[in-house]
Amino acid sequence: MPRTTTAARISWIACAALLVAAPSVALAQAEDNEFDKGGDDVIAADKQAKEERKTGAKMPGEKDKKAEEEAVAKAARSENDPREDPLKTYYFVGLRFRDVIVPKFMMNIFSDGGATVNVFTFGPELTSRKNGIEYDIGLSYADYSMNEFLFKGNGEGDESWEIVSSDMKVIYVNIDILFEVWKHDSGMFSFMVGGGVGLGGVLGNLYRTQAFPDDTSRLNTDDVSAWNKCTGPSDQPLVAGSTIPYCDKSNTHFRVNGEDYSEPSWANGGAKPFIFPWLAIPQVSFRYKPVKQFQARADLGFSITGFYFGLSAAYGL
Repeated sequence: MPRTTTAARISWIACAALLVAAPSVALAQAEDNEFDKGGDDVIAADKQAKEERKTGAKMPGEKDKKAEEEAVAKAARSENDPREDPLKTYYFVGLRFRDVIVPKFMMNIFSDGGATVNVFTFGPELTSRKNGIEYDIGLSYADYSMNEFLFKGNGEGDESWEIVSSDMKVIYVNIDILFEVWKHDSGMFSFMVGGGVGLGGVLGNLYRTQAFPDDTSRLNTDDVSAWNKCTGPSDQPLVAGSTIPYCDKSNTHFRVNGEDYSEPSWANGGAKPFIFPWLAIPQVSFRYKPVKQFQARADLGFSITGFYFGLSAAYGL
């Protein structure tokens, strides 16, 4: 066979083999590429899933919704947060109640007899606070009404006993200054100490009428019902062991026409004040402020008329 013919046949066979083998090689390469690509995708997807589980990532819409909810909650906390900026002034307006207890032993420092008296006061209050210092300005109505009791000055004789009562009222204008000495980190609780001053106008009457006992040999100065009011000067009855009558002429404090003697005010030469001071020191206060817009306060103190305790509630302006 000629050499050229044999070479041509070999070349043809080689080309045919190449054509047959080419698709198989291409398919294998494609499968290899697909395998590599699928592996990369699986690894990337697994990595993303782990990151989402770790960070709590959500879909874009869910992320925006959560951020919006957090912003609203943060704004609400900020609007109600009871903590105060020390550089800012805060104002509150509310009501205050106090019970002033005038104990008998304090009366007995200057007099004999008397009785423990409760004086109820209440009225509006304006509060200003800045950097732990609080100013409380109040307008208060105080009821100094007293039931009848026996009373006389220290060192005076038994003929000086009088039956005393009152329907006096006082309108006070006062200011308390309180300093914060302790405050909880939340801003809800604090303790304050300080004091207050004020001045009041006196209304009503102070009644004082000379009196004599049912039994002059046994004086019971704690029981006003065991005494009688003098209706005018009289020589009887006499103070035990003396010639001095209980209803003497040393004054005109008699019950006339069914009315007790009403003490004139200072302006008319009498002993009843027409103005009355308020001086309180010390005062200890506990403050409760659950939210920015509200505060309540409990007070305990000592004034020139006695001990007092009080409560107040105010709204933030």
